[in-house]
Amino acid sequence: MTTTSTLTNLREVGGADFQAGRRRTVFRSNTEPDVPASAYPADVTVVDLRRDDEVDHVPHPLRNSGRYLGVPLFDPSTAESGAEAVELEEQYTDWLTRHASGIADALRAVAGSDGDVLVCCSAGKDRTGVVSALLARLWGASTERIGEDYAASAEGLAERFSRERAVSAEPAATAVAQRCVPETMRTVIAHVEQRWGSVEDYLRSIGLSDAEIDALR
Repeated sequence: MTTTSTLTNLREVGGADFQAGRRRTVFRSNTEPDVPASAYPADVTVVDLRRDDEVDHVPHPLRNSGRYLGVPLFDPSTAESGAEAVELEEQYTDWLTRHASGIADALRAVAGSDGDVLVCCSAGKDRTGVVSALLARLWGASTERIGEDYAASAEGLAERFSRERAVSAEPAATAVAQRCVPETMRTVIAHVEQRWGSVEDYLRSIGLSDAEIDALR
């Protein structure tokens, strides 16, 4: 299997310079086999959103650093998405309630970390994308910026997606999973604000305290 020695989908949440002046930087990235610890930002706390079986299959190179937190976003007691969730927008909005406890745990891990943080999953697009979008909106990012940050994964994952398509037994499902356009995450944020009023209100609804929300800011 072809592997890479770099993190092709590593960047700051919200895009370049968006977090300038903040007390810490939150990064987002994919996770790939054979990528060394040196590929990651220095002295970063890792919040890994992958399932335990994913971590066992591709161990994170910083797992023994003392700054690694395994925080699976998917609730193991429920399916990853409902049968009605087909397009990515539907999947992501479904996760907001189906996996609310995992989202809350992930954001608490970010809030409770000292210094810079890196949020990651497998591709760094879906689970990481939802958490990143919530953070960026909480920090005041426009929906246009959030959509652009999400869509940037298309370039970062181009080679990985090409390999996946080449071996896919379900090309239609693969095409849905790989779709990465700004409208997807803009739709998710619009759903949050229509249903809960704001990202802050959504975070309260899933159990985050005012102190934890303040720490995220």
